[in-house]
Amino acid sequence: MNNASFLAILTELHAKTHAELQNVLANNAVERLRARPHHDMNSMVWSVWHSIRSEDACISRFVAPLEQVFTTQHFLTRMGVPFSGDGYGMSSDDVTALSNEIVVAELIAYGHAVQAQSAAAIAQMQDWDFATPFAESAIRQACATYADLANDDVQSTINYAVSMSKATYIMKHYYGHSQYHLGEISAIDGQIAGKRYFTW
Repeated sequence: MNNASFLAILTELHAKTHAELQNVLANNAVERLRARPHHDMNSMVWSVWHSIRSEDACISRFVAPLEQVFTTQHFLTRMGVPFSGDGYGMSSDDVTALSNEIVVAELIAYGHAVQAQSAAAIAQMQDWDFATPFAESAIRQACATYADLANDDVQSTINYAVSMSKATYIMKHYYGHSQYHLGEISAIDGQIAGKRYFTW
């Protein structure tokens, strides 16, 4: 498959994935979005937030390359929750706090902003060699350039980015990771309502 074909497919999958995430937010009452059916399950709103945060963190800076929209458009303040990470390793109490406090309308706006920045970045991949990983020097440079990476473990960030081909990284963070959490949302909904949210 040539780059043009791969990027055309990626563009379509990315748009459909964001439409599905937005559909969850638009078609559920806020109380249902915030609900955690069990103490060891996430809420639907947490899963959407985590999907969007992860995309912003992994595509902005390393692919775009631009600051995260989380930073440039002040979504930490706008969403009303004191969590600047992407939710990885978050405690159960913090999952509950975010679920209860996040401003859903601003999460919707954040999703649209992340989708737009990630979609624009696709145009920069026309000449990429997708079979190869990112260069360690490029990841190290990104870590030195962007202030919101200042407290990251640089070597761990490098190790993660170079552990897979660019094709794998791109498919994971434009599509696969969010699709995993859309499946999780289906399971959460099933626990709340006794039926599957998505039918496929």
